[in-house]
Amino acid sequence: MILHQRGLKLIIFLYTFAFFCACNAQNNSAKHLKAYPQSYLYLPNGEKFKVYIAQSPAQQKQGLSKIQSIDFSNQEGMLFPEESMFVRQFWMPETFFDLDLFFMNQDYYILGVHRGLKHYPKKGDRSQVPLSKKVFSQHVVELKAGSYFAKKLMPGMQLKLKKK
Repeated sequence: MILHQRGLKLIIFLYTFAFFCACNAQNNSAKHLKAYPQSYLYLPNGEKFKVYIAQSPAQQKQGLSKIQSIDFSNQEGMLFPEESMFVRQFWMPETFFDLDLFFMNQDYYILGVHRGLKHYPKKGDRSQVPLSKKVFSQHVVELKAGSYFAKKLMPGMQLKLKKK
């Protein structure tokens, strides 16, 4: 009986330890997002969603790479701003969830949409990794594919960027 109780205690301890480790691992994949400026994009109806702004070349290169789906809310996006309009195309190495991309002009008017860009959890060169379509645009926002706000955004809609 004592051996059985010790075994049961060991199993409970190991299960608790594994659960604790899994919870901590979830928070680690998005840790670098704390360094990104944050703001909100507002839809014409007043609804808003938080965006992390990838301002620097390093932040833009990192983007949503290595972030697990559980660590990035359906109510969040990542904004890739630029100084001017040019042909933009995105590729998604080391991503763990599909994305919807919204290409906008300088006034955050949605010019084009690429829905359901497939994730690619490995590293790879451009020939292996799924690519978005090319759109002449200035800003791009990425949202989880099929999320609440991704479904609401459409070409022709104008968003507003505002601080918290």
